[in-house]
Amino acid sequence: MTEVTVEKPLHDDRYGRVREPKRRLGKTAKIIAVVIVSALIIAIAFVAFRPQTNPTTPKTLGYSVVDSSLTQVTVAIFPDQDRDVHCIVQATNDYEAIVGFTEITLPADPTADPHSPRQMDIDLATTQLASSGHADACWFE
Repeated sequence: MTEVTVEKPLHDDRYGRVREPKRRLGKTAKIIAVVIVSALIIAIAFVAFRPQTNPTTPKTLGYSVVDSSLTQVTVAIFPDQDRDVHCIVQATNDYEAIVGFTEITLPADPTADPHSPRQMDIDLATTQLASSGHADACWFE
């Protein structure tokens, strides 16, 4: 039996080119990739676990319009262990105009659980008959 060899260009035309193995990352490139990934993980952890700059949004639990001069609003505010939380509570009329407004303060409490809200009942003086009452915004002082 005789063995026939085919020249390289003819072989490629008939059977296609043989793929050359891909180059692997060098040691320096691997070190750079590890440093970049580590820096990204540290940056994401820093952003995720830094202290809050704004308190958690207050929740309006309910309101009761007593008469044209008084609205009672019940809100839930999340306390902070280190900072006082100040919130705006307001009453609005049918046209969404503010007819009652007050600011309340929830003092810092080192023993407070920041994940369980504290319920507060607020008597809100109004200038005319309100149609709703709610907590608008909170901030740290």
